Amino acid sequence: MRRPAEILRKTGELFILRTNINSVGSVLDSPEVFWSYPDLQPLYEAARSYLEIPQRLELLNTRLEVLQDMLQLLKESSSSRHAERLEQIVIALIGIEIVLGIITILVDLMA
Repeated sequence: MRRPAEILRKTGELFILRTNINSVGSVLDSPEVFWSYPDLQPLYEAARSYLEIPQRLELLNTRLEVLQDMLQLLKESSSSRHAERLEQIVIALIGIEIVLGIITILVDLMA
């Protein structure tokens, strides 16, 4: 099981990757050069269609969503283990308090 810090780091890396894919490197929008040379727009559209850019971006986003879901599951599992550990500590402390209480009562009875 990975540590929570590693899971959070990987989640951040995944978020940055998704941001880069969807906004920084957005090839779905037409570049500004076509404002100056609109006759090149059909060539760009044909190349984009031939390379199946929208479908590939959709596939990448789908795969990134699956990875994000897996990381979320790991995070929840790690959080659940931490909560279980805290519950065990609380139960142990209550047990120690009970034992100390019984010892205190026995010492008072014998004195």
